[in-house]
Amino acid sequence: MSDDARALRRDWNLFTALTFLFSFGFAVYMGVFQNFLRDELHAGPFQLGSLESMREIPGFLTAIMAGTLIALAESRVAGLGLLITGIGIGATGHMHSFAPLVAITVFWSIGFHLYASMSSAITLTLAKGQEGGRHLGRMAAVGSVATLAGLGIAWLIKQFFDAVPYNTFFYLAGASIFAGGVLCMMLGSHSASEGTRARLILRREYGLFYLLTFLEGCRRQIFSIFASFALILVYQVPLQHMLALQLINAILIAATAPYIGKLVDRKGERGPLTFYSIGLILVFLGYATLRTVGALYALFLLDNILFTFGVGFTTYLNRIVRKGELTPCIAMGLTMNHVAAVTVPIGGAWLWQHFHNYQLPFWIGVAIAAVSLIAMHWLPTGPPPAKHVSDAEVEMEAVEEKLGRV
Repeated sequence: MSDDARALRRDWNLFTALTFLFSFGFAVYMGVFQNFLRDELHAGPFQLGSLESMREIPGFLTAIMAGTLIALAESRVAGLGLLITGIGIGATGHMHSFAPLVAITVFWSIGFHLYASMSSAITLTLAKGQEGGRHLGRMAAVGSVATLAGLGIAWLIKQFFDAVPYNTFFYLAGASIFAGGVLCMMLGSHSASEGTRARLILRREYGLFYLLTFLEGCRRQIFSIFASFALILVYQVPLQHMLALQLINAILIAATAPYIGKLVDRKGERGPLTFYSIGLILVFLGYATLRTVGALYALFLLDNILFTFGVGFTTYLNRIVRKGELTPCIAMGLTMNHVAAVTVPIGGAWLWQHFHNYQLPFWIGVAIAAVSLIAMHWLPTGPPPAKHVSDAEVEMEAVEEKLGRV
């Protein structure tokens, strides 16, 4: 094995480990946070929506933040983001009123969005242009296994030590994410794109990608915020049950994510993403009309499985992007995504609270998913054309294939 291939293998191992640590920590945080809001701060839907909108403001500025750090390699930007996220999440349990909670949440959100704008680009850079969907799916599966571990440990802690304070969960989450940031700082040259990165990218040829990521931001915010909070606030689902539900969800994602990534590679983006949009319409319709807790549980699991099809947005961009523009385009896509993320939570929360009907935001979700379905018809059909692969890249691909079996 050449030195180059060994260095690539080392970077893949480090990136896999830090992906696990981040997903583990974030799963612990997300698994308990909304119950923390209800139990400790006695927050209602409008407070939740306001908090989520303010948390997403750094995501709205992702492209600008990434552009100011252009001199740093993607791995350094991502590592800095993870360190900030770990510190902020670790301190969350000390926020006992709404204003300090908003402040610490916005602080760690800056780091989170720096990492989010770089992680997919690092994956595709390590993939060396080969089977990007498979590698993105593999990282999603690693994240799901980590989520499963994080939720499982949180569930065990709560099950056997019911009186444990929320601080314990936030300390555990923050320490895990901070450790991931340390590993990210150790990544080598294979994790950085070649050539000079552009600062900001806004081109008409990427318009469909921007539109799809904007609509995906609307969908993600509606479901991720209001679906779980409806179960907690309206149906009084306890923390143990929410953790168990998310455990099952993580198992399903870990089992399906690699196959979904391979499907996108084999079929191209149009077919899988069309199926995704149809599935979302059905999920939102279910939450907008059904009031049976068991049915809502099933829809919750289905939506999170469907979310894995979102790798198709990134592989589509990778298919059309100009050389040196992948990372800034992903960052700009996240900014478009967060135009929705800043406005949808507070708007949906106002509808819920003003009309005393938690199902109204989901009717908006039906309309957004329908628009997404129409937009999918502009995607190219079939898989992307095969790229020429050098002998060195063949050797690297063999290394990656071995890593994929781990």
